[in-house]
Amino acid sequence: MSKLLGKETKDAGMQTILAHYGDETFLGAVVPPVFINTLFTFDSYEAFQKSQWLEETYYYSRISNPTQQIAEKKLAALEKGEAAKLFTSGMAAISSTLLHCLSQGDHVVCSYPIYGGTHQLLQSYLPKFGITADFVDFRQLDQVQAAIKPNTKILYCEGFSTFYMDVFDIPAVVQIAKEHQLLTVMDNTCATPATMRPIEWGIDIVIHSASKYLSGHSDVTAGVVIASQERIDAIANNEIVLLGATLAPLEAWLVTRGLKTFGLRMKQHAESAKQIALMLSQHPQVSRVNLPLLEQHEQHELAVRQFSGNTGLFSFEMHGGPCAVAKLMNNLRLFQIGVSWGGFESLIYSPGLAINPEQKSRTEHETRLEHTVRLSVGLEDIDDLMEDFNQALASL
Repeated sequence: MSKLLGKETKDAGMQTILAHYGDETFLGAVVPPVFINTLFTFDSYEAFQKSQWLEETYYYSRISNPTQQIAEKKLAALEKGEAAKLFTSGMAAISSTLLHCLSQGDHVVCSYPIYGGTHQLLQSYLPKFGITADFVDFRQLDQVQAAIKPNTKILYCEGFSTFYMDVFDIPAVVQIAKEHQLLTVMDNTCATPATMRPIEWGIDIVIHSASKYLSGHSDVTAGVVIASQERIDAIANNEIVLLGATLAPLEAWLVTRGLKTFGLRMKQHAESAKQIALMLSQHPQVSRVNLPLLEQHEQHELAVRQFSGNTGLFSFEMHGGPCAVAKLMNNLRLFQIGVSWGGFESLIYSPGLAINPEQKSRTEHETRLEHTVRLSVGLEDIDDLMEDFNQALASL
């Protein structure tokens, strides 16, 4: 067994944690094995009975599995949380969390714009169970205060808003939640723990689509919830057992594989994205770059207080509207058109293609949707990415 395993590793630097913490090694193997079996057997009636109450005893992989637990330990340590639970997708993590925390008659105050699946869940699916939601701009604290009702239970938000990368005053929103005894839930997929850890800011529950930066190879669909040990145990004993959305062992192993290089990948994503964003901010075809970490952005001061840096994700807006957007997207060679982000490959997408019409009508950005392009800058050589963008912009 590695000398580097143990509590002391949990307090090490991010990349050291991801390389070693939580690993169970066998015969000196540096890569943990995949426990692909569905069940675990016992030598006696008494041993099985005792296993029900022991944290690291396994009996059925829908409940827990050693391969899952390796990834969960790393993810909890990465976000500075007590515990984590993996799910089959980001949406499984979101829906399971909301179903766990809410009951009939409860109300949610949710930031907007918000991830489309979250919006649909709160707007049109949960109301049939008597759960309602209001969507407000979390940059406007008076709107957050005004939206809170006697039956409000959760303030739900994203670290960066979907598509426009807007940020809000996290400590102020946490303080509002405390004053009203509300739970705070943050989707930290866009910002990632490489740039911001919501639990350190007072957020109660953190959610990720682990399909994105955490795994980083566009070969696994997964989600994770990170919170206190008590809350994760409660979700594991209820939603995991009853809804059956726990991540399979092979996919959990792929998450662990991706996490091994998370810190290094994020540095390259961030550096390449910043160079491209600076180039675009000076280009005559571009009207605006939505990246708060740039000095010229109106939210720069707030962003640098809360985030240690940028990721590979940002958006920009073009003169010429949808025609210019379409021509740019069609002329790029290395940036492929795709809806996701966070993998090794560079992707481009426009929210005007598919954003929910109900979100269009509720946001100040409505008239900008079809002018907007979102980039997920990958790990290709920056010179090649810059050359690709320059030739595509020149074609306009």
